[in-house]
Amino acid sequence: MSGIGVQGRCGPKGPFLCCFCSFLSAPDPGSPTPGDLPGLSMKLSAALPVCLLLALSWALEVPKPCTPPELMEGQLGTFYPRSFQGDYGAFSYDAKNERIYVNMIMNREGRQWQQVDLLLFQKEVGFQFFPGNGTCVKFPLHTPFPSPLFLKNATFFGKIHVGTTSIPNAALQLNSWSDVQEGGSFSVMTTTDRGCLPQWWATYNSEGWFSNSFYNITLGIIDPSVFTPPPQCPELL
Repeated sequence: MSGIGVQGRCGPKGPFLCCFCSFLSAPDPGSPTPGDLPGLSMKLSAALPVCLLLALSWALEVPKPCTPPELMEGQLGTFYPRSFQGDYGAFSYDAKNERIYVNMIMNREGRQWQQVDLLLFQKEVGFQFFPGNGTCVKFPLHTPFPSPLFLKNATFFGKIHVGTTSIPNAALQLNSWSDVQEGGSFSVMTTTDRGCLPQWWATYNSEGWFSNSFYNITLGIIDPSVFTPPPQCPELL
């Protein structure tokens, strides 16, 4: 398989399991006669153990919602399909101390500017800094820390291979998830099979679709000072 292959709930063993069991357990065409019943009974007896083993094997392969690393950094891209606008930049994620740093190049209606968002959940305060003109806005932050990055109650949707499985070690396996939240918002996300690193996250709400792409992720925080508000910002306390 080359490119991006998707193996959902019915693949590869899902459809095989359904078709195989249906084929073995289905009666012969027409109404069975008393002479057909022994053969039909033997067919069902042979099919049941195989179906149960296949079902158990497939169920064991379904990933469970995972938790991403507590400390990581990387690049981030955000896209808004309705307005055909996108932002890009870098992020630092610190679940241990419940803080997030995002440094983005914003694009809106032909305008472009740099914006730094600093969210300090333990201190219940956030900062929005604009290096272009040196202004900084401080605001209260009373929302809970978004840990983990993707939803804990997400439902497994399928497996995705980026690259090709035709060449050894030439494919990156991702797991795809979906979730419906209260209020009608809907999310679809992918994480790496190893390490539970976020790769893509799309959400639909009353304002439409928007998506985040994560890439070039490294573990740990190289420079913890990114979580310190710039001197242009109001005092922390």
